[in-house]
Amino acid sequence: MSVLSNQPSRVFVACVLAAVVPVIGMPIESAAQDSSVETLTFRQAMLVAEDSRATDPVSLATLLTGIESPNEEIQKIAVRALGRLERFDLSNRIARLLEADQPAVRREAINALGQSLQRGGDLSVYVSMLLARLKEEKDPEVQGVVAETLGRLPYLDSQTLQRVELMLGSFVSSVDPAVRLGAVDGLEAIARLRGDQTPLADQTIAQLRVVLTTSGSDEKALRTRRLALAALNASGSGDVGTISAALDDSDAQTRRLATLALLDADDLPERQLLIEKALTDRSAMVRFDALVAYGEHGRLRGCNSLVDAVEDQSSHVSLRALDLLGEGCPTGPSPTSFVASIAGGLNRDGDWHRPVHALVALSKLNQNRAAGLLPRFVEHPVWQVRMYGARAATQLGPASGVMLAELADDPNANVRGVALRGLVALEGHAADDVLLQALVSDDYGLLRTVANLLEGSPDRRTPTILLSTLARLTASARDTSRDARVAILQRLKELGSRRNAGVLRPYLEDPDPRVAATAAEALSEWTGQTVLARTSRLRTGKPPSLEAVIGLIGAHVRMVNGAEFQLTLFPEEAPATVERFSQLARKGYYDTLTFHRVVPNFVIQGGSPGANEFMGDGPYMRDELGLRPHVRGAVGISTRGRDTGDAQIFINLVDNPRLDHNFTVFAQVTAGMNAVDAILEGDAIDRIEIIER
Repeated sequence: MSVLSNQPSRVFVACVLAAVVPVIGMPIESAAQDSSVETLTFRQAMLVAEDSRATDPVSLATLLTGIESPNEEIQKIAVRALGRLERFDLSNRIARLLEADQPAVRREAINALGQSLQRGGDLSVYVSMLLARLKEEKDPEVQGVVAETLGRLPYLDSQTLQRVELMLGSFVSSVDPAVRLGAVDGLEAIARLRGDQTPLADQTIAQLRVVLTTSGSDEKALRTRRLALAALNASGSGDVGTISAALDDSDAQTRRLATLALLDADDLPERQLLIEKALTDRSAMVRFDALVAYGEHGRLRGCNSLVDAVEDQSSHVSLRALDLLGEGCPTGPSPTSFVASIAGGLNRDGDWHRPVHALVALSKLNQNRAAGLLPRFVEHPVWQVRMYGARAATQLGPASGVMLAELADDPNANVRGVALRGLVALEGHAADDVLLQALVSDDYGLLRTVANLLEGSPDRRTPTILLSTLARLTASARDTSRDARVAILQRLKELGSRRNAGVLRPYLEDPDPRVAATAAEALSEWTGQTVLARTSRLRTGKPPSLEAVIGLIGAHVRMVNGAEFQLTLFPEEAPATVERFSQLARKGYYDTLTFHRVVPNFVIQGGSPGANEFMGDGPYMRDELGLRPHVRGAVGISTRGRDTGDAQIFINLVDNPRLDHNFTVFAQVTAGMNAVDAILEGDAIDRIEIIER
């Protein structure tokens, strides 16, 4: 049944719109037609409605009108926006577009339905609906989305899950690449999300193993093989034959996944031979995880393979080898002198990455030798070197107390945070005075750390100082203060009392619902009565502008070290994100900021003024979740919960299906991925240039 014939929905929209006159300068119903000017105007209205999370009747009516438009583009945008609301009560409205005439609309509707079902509710009707659509759908791209969506639903009963699994398994051998990819994608999600409750059936495992024997070097074929092996890994079904064959695959990511299986598979014959093979792979991503497998299963053979890997042409492999050497080896020569020689090579101007990793490794191997080298790290002009010095100092016991106290007063908040954790581990609550002094900081990451470290503090000043810090952060009115304020409130819940209730009550109306809810928990604890928060949703900032981004096509990123890479932007799919990113880039916001988080074979993350996960750009960004997967090179926005983006970006170094439908993808690296692979912790951005059509 076509949604255009759905009379109750049209009556509802008409009633709402009759009461509210034109919010966009013309009647909404006529703006949802085909005229290009009117279409752009209505798309702007939908963007504003989506960004506000449609919390008022007019905004919701705008989106509901959009799904009834005869304009395909408007239908796609409207149903995508409804899905992003993640409201189960809108699932029926979304589901009507599963019958839309255009395949592109059906794809968006199916994906939106999957998103709307993520937060509870009876799935049975919708599962049956999607299973029927999977069998009846004629368009293979749409079929693939149906299959993938079925795999990621939050099933509560194993019977339904098994029925879905068997159905997806029957499509794994489809002749169409898009259908095969969708089916395997769905099975990977089932294995990863539900495998602990309901292991994959033997039949499904056999079907996935067959997928790994297929050829093809196009992106769909490669992703299908990767996802099949990822599903087998998640289900613990890697065997020697499967792993050995996958280690010969032409695709580096598939070989890497085979190497991960070497780490986790139980009772695997020939494991050591396969690890040795992976250690010599031509791809650094494979060698990196082969080192991890060797560290877990090969140490009885001595440290020679790890020592050799320190000289690997990939810095990431080299640094990982140094980290693993810190755990030593039960046989063969000790690596202590070798590691000490690298740590001792630190100077004030050269590369610091190998020496700092070597120092931390040395602190585990030989405390005296590490202590002798520590002063040059603690006094280094590069703050990251001092931070690693603090990490090493935490391994050295009482002898490091003086240096940790010195580092606890470092100019850099990240150094202070590491030092304070070490000091508390060493001195316990004797360090509380230092912790309380640190609460004058404006760094949210440090404040969160301090609030957590004050657990159980006997110092009577603590509640008063925490309340003062909370008031100061709240007065700054920055969304990104949430994590620090919540941590402070949680500590106040433990250490405060009824006498603080009057000061805390105003926070029940805090603009951040998470802060308000945590304040309510503390007040309930103190008073013995149920206290409820009065804020239920995040405040919204300035509405995004579609006109500002519609012509943006890319970004050129230049690093301080001369490396460069190119992004293709997706303003049609993530307009609000592209707008914020492009505005900040043009203002020079990202200039000199670093990639502070580098996790090989996962992501790199950067764009924080504080070089940590908690310091970002002011107003929160709304998630713009969609169909684009987190494949290698996909660029996303870091969040700490739904709709909490702070303009920090991350780049996927490998395919990361566990991030799909949870983090916005707003761009893709289309040139210079080798430069991205080479980025190390602390590498700085020189300039991001936005490219227009």
